[in-house]
Amino acid sequence: MRSGRATVGDPLPVQRYLEDVSVGDMFEETQQPTHAQVVEFLDITGLFPGDARITDAETARAAGLEAAIVPGPMSASMLTRLVTDWMGPLGRVLSLDVSYRRAVWHDDRLRCVALVTDVNGDGDFEGTGEGAVHLDVTLENERGEKPVQGTAIVVMPRRA
Repeated sequence: MRSGRATVGDPLPVQRYLEDVSVGDMFEETQQPTHAQVVEFLDITGLFPGDARITDAETARAAGLEAAIVPGPMSASMLTRLVTDWMGPLGRVLSLDVSYRRAVWHDDRLRCVALVTDVNGDGDFEGTGEGAVHLDVTLENERGEKPVQGTAIVVMPRRA
């Protein structure tokens, strides 16, 4: 399991093919979004300018929160990365729908999990020869809570 961000020297992504995937397959990564990573994410995306609940623990507590929060789009990006790393460079994400159930806090140790729930291996996705794979995706913190849950559909190539 990888934690954190990609660095020089990380292995090249592995391509998975539709024939390699079965219902019930599960894959996971760990993430621990730090304060510095949250600030960098906000700087890069330009999201939530001036919202100190996201970057300052005291302001977050004054607003009734337990701690500074990880923004929802950053949580969704962790699940997106999990899926794209798993499927490989020739796969395509058709959809990723998430439901935010509770806050993710800075420095939460997160288990990012995806479970294959359906493989449309008999079909021919839009005449491409590819097949669709349906996934349940979840962020689970060290307290056993699942603050972000959702589904994804990816299109994967078949072996030649």
